[in-house]
Parts: sequence; C-alpha cells; structure tokens
Amino acid sequence: MMLALLIAAPAANLAQQIADPLRDRPILVLGVLESCLAVAFLALWRTARDYRVFAWMGLYFSIAGLQQFWRYFAGVEYDWLFTVFSSPIIVLTAASALQIRRIRWTWLLFPVYILNLLASWLPALAFAHTWSVDVSQVAIAVFIVRAYRRPNSELRWVAAAFTVFFLVRCTVSDEFRAWTHLPRYVEIGDSRWYFTTPTMVLLGTVTLVVYVRALIEDRREKQRLAGELEAARAVQQVLVPAEIPQIPGCKIDAIYLPFGEVGGDFFQIVPVGSHSVLAVIGDVSGKGMPAAMAVSLLVGAFSTLARYTHSPGEILTALNQLMTGRNSGGFTTCLVLRIDADGTVTAANAGHPAPYLDGEELVLQNGLPLGLASESNYTEITLRLPPAASLTLLTDGVVEARNHLGELFGFDRTAAISTHSAEAIAHAAQHFGQDDDITVLTLAFAPGTR
Repeated sequence: MMLALLIAAPAANLAQQIADPLRDRPILVLGVLESCLAVAFLALWRTARDYRVFAWMGLYFSIAGLQQFWRYFAGVEYDWLFTVFSSPIIVLTAASALQIRRIRWTWLLFPVYILNLLASWLPALAFAHTWSVDVSQVAIAVFIVRAYRRPNSELRWVAAAFTVFFLVRCTVSDEFRAWTHLPRYVEIGDSRWYFTTPTMVLLGTVTLVVYVRALIEDRREKQRLAGELEAARAVQQVLVPAEIPQIPGCKIDAIYLPFGEVGGDFFQIVPVGSHSVLAVIGDVSGKGMPAAMAVSLLVGAFSTLARYTHSPGEILTALNQLMTGRNSGGFTTCLVLRIDADGTVTAANAGHPAPYLDGEELVLQNGLPLGLASESNYTEITLRLPPAASLTLLTDGVVEARNHLGELFGFDRTAAISTHSAEAIAHAAQHFGQDDDITVLTLAFAPGTR
C-alpha cells in the first residue's frame, strides 16, 4: 500500500506539471499574437514616424506580450508589476489612438502609480494594490467619450474597440471584482482564458486596420500633392525669364528666391521694339498650386497685352479685369514700367511696394491691387532718370524678412541697400530671415553706353 502511494505521488505531480502548461496554452498563443502586433506596430512606426500611435501601440503590446510569456513560464506571482508599468502606457496609447490632444492632466496620476508600486511590496499599503488600473480606467473613459463626440467614423471604430477593452479591463481591479464577484479568467475544458487578453488582441487588430488604412490614404494624398507641387514648380520655372533682355544704356538684373516649393512672386521683362522694354513685378496672395496658376495666368496675359499696348496703365487695367472674380477672395499687387533707352520711365502701380530711385522711395499714385474691383483705374507717372541712376523694384519679401527675434528687415534697411545689386539685396534679406518669396529687379541707367 505504501509502495503504491509512493509511486502515485510522483505520478500525480508529473500529471499536474503537464496539466498546468496545457491549461495555460491560450496564454502562450495570445502572447505570441500580442508580440506579433507589437512588431507590426513598431515596424510601421519606423516607416511612418509622424504616426506616433504606432509607437505607443507597439510599446504597449510589447509589455503585454512579455506579461503573457511571464505568466506561462513563471506564473502570476509578479503579474502586478506588469500591470503597474502598463497602466500609464495604456493611457498614453489610448490618447494617441483616439487623437486626444490635451492630456497633461494625466501626469497627475503618476503619484497613484508609484503608490501602487509601493503597495505591492508593503503590506500596509495593500488597499492600493490595483489603484493604477482604477485611475487609468478613468482617463481611458474620458478619452473614449471625447472620441465618440467627434464626427469621424473611423475614430469611432477605435473608440468602440477601446470601449470593449475598458469594460473587460475592469476585471483586473480588486475593487471591481469585490463588488461584482467576477473572476479574472475562466476555465473552458482544460484551458484557462484571461478576459483581458483576447480583448487586447481585438483592440490591437482594429487599431492596426484603421490606422494602416489612414496611413495609406495619407501617403496617397501626399503623393498627389507632391505631384501637383512638382507640376506647379515646373510651370513656374518656365515662367521665370531664362535671360534678361537688355536695351542700350540700361543694365537690367533680376533674382527670384521662392520661400517654399512654389511661390506667388513673378516678374517679366519684354522688349518693346529695339529701344524700350516693358517690365512687370508682382505678388499673388496665397501659396501653392492656386498661386502658381494665378501667376501663369498673369504672365501669359502680360506677354499678350505687351503686343498690343505699351501703356503700363492700360496693361494694369486689363489685368485687373482679368483677375476680378478669379482670385478666390485673394488679390495681386503689381507694378508695370516702360523703360526707354533715353532714360524715360513710365510707371503705373496696383498696390505694390514702390520702387527705389538712387536709395529714395519713389512716390507713385497707388491703385487697388488686381482682382478687388473691376472698375479700378491706374494712373501713370513719367519721369526721366538722371545719368548713372539706379532703379530698384522688389516684392514685400524683402521688407518683411524677419529674424529669430521677430524683428522685420524693414523699409530703412531696404532703402539703405537699394542701390546694391539685385543679388546682394535678395541675399541680405534672405540671410536676415526669409519669411516670404523674394524678388528683386534692378536697372542701372547709363546713357550713351551699349
């Protein structure tokens, strides 16, 4: 009899040792799934750093997967340690996944996390054993409610997954289980199933699907916009004169420094016969493709009008009528000049910064910018440039250049360097702190030279 008991005891222990891993095999399987989700999220984050939700989800599922492996191989003795560390992570993960911006108040929960950590070691603090779960649940509930209030259907799918996770995660709390008498897991056949683990896998899967789809759509949109910008940039490069026409007795230089991919500044110089040129400089409000299209329209119209009239005022009137109703609420400042070989300059202005003559700002009668009122008229002025005169035309990107202290380049600095070359003026403003497109056009008049 005794011999039979001695033989049966080791056999029973062996059977128990075999039964425990079999009973906990769902833990191992789900741990592998959570680890796969962690790898997927972190891999996506490496390729899309602007999607921080992938980083937080990857970190959370790394901890969750490690917790499952610990349960399977080492038991649940230190399960609380994973719960304490994962609680603040799941709060930040939920905020990122549900696109909640103002979360600074959640840092006030950290003393509770620390108290929970101490409670696991100090019997006197046993009452706070799962407080980290309780306070993190409050934060997650707030985030879920805020997400449901947004009119974003995809975000509501993520909120629904977090709602299921929130409800099941309540079973981790000692207070909730004491109130409801619900266990943390159930045994089905010879397998043990923790409630939270399958819902975490569901949460990760739904979030992964939603945000991968959002990532694909985002990248498609960025590729489309990049294509549009490339097309606009190509159009703009064609519109910028490759060579500057010259007339006897006048040296003309120009430089264009766009601030972004596509700018709203433009200039053109068109020869008029053999002894004169028409010059235009302007600035379209707005940026990107709409500004590029407006620039192309203005440049094409100016080149056409220059064939039929050499009057700056008539050209501005025609351009204004063309742009009225086409600017989508915007406007265009523009300055047109006709420069003759004998030094005579005829100018008309549509709200553009005045040119500088030998360092002094010219007084011009300002008309309304193009596109604001179809009945606008533009008065011409005529002046005779003195020998060795320097005339400088520029856009407001020079005057409005701003340094790191917020100081503007200003009119005084602009006037002081207005007799310099176009390249020197433009680069001075750029180095000061370019904040807009910069275009500078200079005319150095020297009668009798060729």
